[in-house]
Amino acid sequence: MRSILRVEAMKVQWVMVWILIILDAVINSLMGVMELNDLKQFYEPSWLMLYTYAAQFHSMFFYPLYCGIIASLLCAYEHRDGGWKILLSSPYPRQRIYYAKYILLILILFLDQLTFIVGYFAGGYIAGAPGEIPWTLVLFTGLGGWFGILPLAALQLILSVKIRNFGASLGMSICCVVPNIVMTGFHSSIGAWFPFTIPYYIMLPQTASYAPRVEPYSLGLIVLVTFLAYLFGGRKMFVNRDWS
Repeated sequence: MRSILRVEAMKVQWVMVWILIILDAVINSLMGVMELNDLKQFYEPSWLMLYTYAAQFHSMFFYPLYCGIIASLLCAYEHRDGGWKILLSSPYPRQRIYYAKYILLILILFLDQLTFIVGYFAGGYIAGAPGEIPWTLVLFTGLGGWFGILPLAALQLILSVKIRNFGASLGMSICCVVPNIVMTGFHSSIGAWFPFTIPYYIMLPQTASYAPRVEPYSLGLIVLVTFLAYLFGGRKMFVNRDWS
């Protein structure tokens, strides 16, 4: 598996990936700082409020959107000049190739999540956010948001394998992220079946006045069920597909 992962990592457009990751951290940190200043008449500024604002934008729009973009980038090389036939003619089993792409995808998404948290701390120190840093909340929801993106990553990999055109894949991701504005308003037992919403349910602190109702046990069950369904369904599709 290590050799396959190395090969897949060599094909990644790392410059583009890092640009996207850094933009995510910078934009959401700045938006969080702006909200902290603009809404200080209604909500007392603090590290917790800064995280609430930054995590709202990140988890609702940027993180699920980036999941689709990065999945498309991981398959872009194979969609050119018969790349899939060349890759599948290698001695590696098809299912290992599929799992390697998925593992690389979730590792990049972990880097995105880690960079977002670093950006939050940097924005808070620059803005001089008062109070104490909610370390437990930030680390718990940060890691939880990454676990919450696993089903969507599996689904986006399926779509990226099937859709040859990067623009079409990007357009589909954007169209699916926009409904988050409405879907995240539902109780988590309903809205979480739409995988684009899960990071928002996990990352937005429940102390926020506009936070949706979240039931942890049902949310965890939905994440597990959808993750297994998309991952193994995608693997079956990839292994059984006629690539000729």
